[in-house]
Amino acid sequence: MVCLEEVYSLHLICDSSDPTSSDNPSPADSYGFGLVIHFVFNPSQPAPPTSHPPHPPPQPSSRGAIPGGIFPLFKKLLTPDPRNRMAVKTFLDIGMSEASGEGSGFFSHNRLVNVCQGLDNFALSSDSEKSNMIRFVAGSVPRQRTLRNPLQFRVLPGC
Repeated sequence: MVCLEEVYSLHLICDSSDPTSSDNPSPADSYGFGLVIHFVFNPSQPAPPTSHPPHPPPQPSSRGAIPGGIFPLFKKLLTPDPRNRMAVKTFLDIGMSEASGEGSGFFSHNRLVNVCQGLDNFALSSDSEKSNMIRFVAGSVPRQRTLRNPLQFRVLPGC
């Protein structure tokens, strides 16, 4: 495992004109988010080579189980030079975009993200939008996990 103190000491500089200064945590956040992506998709693999000196950029051979559409953006999150590192907000914007392109739209086509977006404005939605959302959620639940008779279980109030 990589020592976070070592990682952040390599990527934070105290020059206020530098984008890696303590006033702008975006490069450190981006680097940390890149490490999270690596470990979520590759839990049994060691840290990517960029986390160890001389900090080479991620190579295709270090991709592991990271989806191909996300990997180019992942590499930009772990760019060794903090000034050229992609911001996490940019990663999210690309993932939520509807446009076609390298790595775009990987979040916008995810069922969980669609449900969360629908629930964000559920109270303000029209009746037809609410019924469409309920149908979408009901259609997303696997049939083998639904309860045969939900009334057979009793829900007790908490203390």
